[in-house]
Amino acid sequence: MRFVLSANRPNRNTVMSLWALALSTLAACGGGSGTSDAQDSGSTASVSVAAQASLGNQLVTPSFHRLPLATTPSDEDADGSNRSLTHSPVNIYTPQDLKDLGTRGVTDEDVSRFQREHGLGSGQGGATPNSTTTSSIVYTPAQIRAAYQIPNSTNANLGAGQTIYIVDAYSHPKVVQDLTSFSKQFGLPVCSQASLSTSASTLPAASTNSCQIYVLSINSQGNMTGNSPAYNAGWAQEIALDTQWAHAIAPLARIVLIQAPSASLNDLGNAIKLANKFGKGTVSMSFAAAEASWVTNSAYSSSLFGTAGMGYFAATGDSGYAVNWPAIEPAVTAVGGTSLSSFTTSSRQESVWSGTGGGVSSYLAMPAYQKTYASIPGDTSFRASADVSMVADPYTGVYVAFTAATSSTTYWYAFGGTSLSTPIWAALTTVANANRALSGKATLGDAHSLLYSTLASGSYVTYFNDVASGSNGTCTACFANALYDVPTGLGTPNSTAIVSALAAY
Repeated sequence: MRFVLSANRPNRNTVMSLWALALSTLAACGGGSGTSDAQDSGSTASVSVAAQASLGNQLVTPSFHRLPLATTPSDEDADGSNRSLTHSPVNIYTPQDLKDLGTRGVTDEDVSRFQREHGLGSGQGGATPNSTTTSSIVYTPAQIRAAYQIPNSTNANLGAGQTIYIVDAYSHPKVVQDLTSFSKQFGLPVCSQASLSTSASTLPAASTNSCQIYVLSINSQGNMTGNSPAYNAGWAQEIALDTQWAHAIAPLARIVLIQAPSASLNDLGNAIKLANKFGKGTVSMSFAAAEASWVTNSAYSSSLFGTAGMGYFAATGDSGYAVNWPAIEPAVTAVGGTSLSSFTTSSRQESVWSGTGGGVSSYLAMPAYQKTYASIPGDTSFRASADVSMVADPYTGVYVAFTAATSSTTYWYAFGGTSLSTPIWAALTTVANANRALSGKATLGDAHSLLYSTLASGSYVTYFNDVASGSNGTCTACFANALYDVPTGLGTPNSTAIVSALAAY
């Protein structure tokens, strides 16, 4: 079975010409975080040791979007009744003046500065609304679980006994407090905080009937330390988003947050290596760096993404068509983003979120698992991302609790970005791993290779919602189409079927 982008495909020569033109004009394909051409003027497939060291200091960016004003959710789900499933998601409104601020990486400091510069009211929710507002919807955990048919009938379907590693930069000193607020607000299990010696080489066994969170920090040498990294408001929000939505999907899974001392490739790479050291779980990476020729360093890649029993998930980015690392790595599941119109399966419609990353590599060959089932314009032989997708549009976003380092008040915001879709997919695979454990099976490694070869070759509609409209730019590969496409990969999950299939593999 081979997925094609259109039933009316032009001939191969025409497509190849269009594809070459698209690659040469990639800067016009969606305002992404950049392509390899912008970072790498040569075309060699290797880099010097000195160049590799320099790239190690390159900074990556978190992949979240946030609406500017706080919006407090109802407490109707606090008792575990999931009453939010009985009505449509809540509408929230952003004054047009604040919409001009944008949503990418927004912090409270950004909002306050923007308000001062434009003569608007200050403080949380203090903007002076003008007559034009933008309407958005915001989902609860119960609604997202319903939208994607995520099972929750047993402890295994809640991720019990499994581990989700969250890799982020800097620190969020109130991450546990915010996770507790989130859990209580939506009737989820409250995670206890566990401690670990900085000299530990293993983790204790994860509980099968309760959840825990470990907050670990490393230094620039990659060693665990009792000193937390510096606070950064943007990354702190990223940490809050990642931990809360991993927990929303796998509420009994253990969360191990690893805080790197900076957002450099070196430091985040060391955090991934610590996860590998502890082993057996999924790794969620909600950050992105533009691809360049250094991605061909196979020794470097295998040192990060070659540990058996580890499943790696990475955001494709949040600026439209772009090829980003680590999502482009063949051993990593690249997660794109959608706009989600409703959480009910009868009325739900999804389209490409225009901000989602995703693209075709200039350096890495298309892996065998993808080449069999995905057709890219021009029949390219290069790795394409995304592999899969999930809700990411901040205007069809989700609730996140956040308390700033210097604040005593917890605010609620609507978040999105591929920073949201990535921990959801990592947690969903964690649920599959918990079900595998019931049969004595090992945790999954490259889950996405199974999604292509085992699931996509069977009844596609059983396992995936096909996202067939929208685009993340104007290039040839930017548009959604039937079955596989670059912005959304195979599509979004029918999770009950996917968990069952992955558990049985």
